Amino acid sequence: MPMKSFKWYFHPIFIFTFSLVALITSLFLYIRSYLQVSDSVRLFVEKNKVDASQFLATDTWVTILITSILVAIILAGTIIIFVYYQKIIQLYRMQQNFINGFTHELKTPVASIRLFLDTFKKHELSREDQLKYIDFMIRDADRLADNVGQILNLGKIEDRSFNMNNSRVELFELASEFLEKNPHLFESIEINIKKIDHVEYFSFIDTALMEMVFMNIITNAIRYNDSNRPQLNIEFNSLGKKMSISFIDNGMGIKKSEQRNVFKKFYQVGKSTKGSGLGLYLSSQILKLQKGSIEVESRGEGQGSTFTIILPREIES
Repeated sequence: MPMKSFKWYFHPIFIFTFSLVALITSLFLYIRSYLQVSDSVRLFVEKNKVDASQFLATDTWVTILITSILVAIILAGTIIIFVYYQKIIQLYRMQQNFINGFTHELKTPVASIRLFLDTFKKHELSREDQLKYIDFMIRDADRLADNVGQILNLGKIEDRSFNMNNSRVELFELASEFLEKNPHLFESIEINIKKIDHVEYFSFIDTALMEMVFMNIITNAIRYNDSNRPQLNIEFNSLGKKMSISFIDNGMGIKKSEQRNVFKKFYQVGKSTKGSGLGLYLSSQILKLQKGSIEVESRGEGQGSTFTIILPREIES
C-alpha cells in the first residue's frame, strides 16, 4: 500500500479526535466499571447482611467527581492547544501566500524596468518614445516604492510608534487633489468623486497616512475588477459629528463568508495572489490610529464591493 495512504493517520485533526475519543472512552469505562462493581458489592452486602460501611466508602463519589473535573480540565486544555495550533497553521499559510504575492509584486516592476532599459540600450528611439518609456519606468518605480513603503511602515503602525503629523484637513479636497496628482496610476478605472450633502469634511488626520489609505482602497478596486468598464464612485456623507467616505466599485465582489476576513493581515480574497494581502489590513490599522474605522459590504461575487471609511468630523462652532 502506498505510503501516502497512511499520511492521514498523522494529521493533527485525526490525532486530536482520536485522543479525545480515547480519553472520553477511558473515563466512561472507568465509571461504568465502578458502577458495576458497586452494584455487585451492594447485592453482596444485602444478601449476607454485612456492615455496608466496610465496603462502600463514602468518599468514592468524591474521587469520581474530582477525576471527572480533572478530565474536563485536560479536555479544555487540549482543545485550546488544538485551536491555537490551527491558528498558527492558518497564519503560516497566509504568510506563505503573502511571500508568493509580494515576491510577484516586487519582481514585476523590476522586470518591467529592466525590459525598458534593455530597449533603450539596443534601439535608437525617438524622443517621443523615450518619454513614453520613461513614464512607464517611473510608474513601475512608484509601484515598487509603494510596496516597500507598506512593509517599512507596517511595523511602526502596528507598534503605534509611527510619528504622525496630524493637522486639520478638508478630506474631500485632499481626495480630489490626490486623484489629480496621480492620474497615471488610475488610468484603467473611471473614478467619480462627489459629496452627498454640501458641507465641509474637516478631520484631524495625518495627510500622508490618509493618502496611503486612499491608494490601498483604489488599488484594490482596480486589481479585483474584471468588468469591461471598471468604475469607482467615491461618495462623502456627513453623519453628525462623524463622516463617511464610501468607495463603491463594480468589481468582482466578495463572498459573505470572506467579508469579515478581508482586513486581516496577509488575507487575500479567493486564491488570488495579485497583491501582498497587506493593503486593507494596513488601511484598517491606520484608521484606528486616526480614531476611525473601515467596513466592507458586498452582495456577493460579481456584485461589486463598497468600502466605507468612518472618521470623526471637525465641526466649526
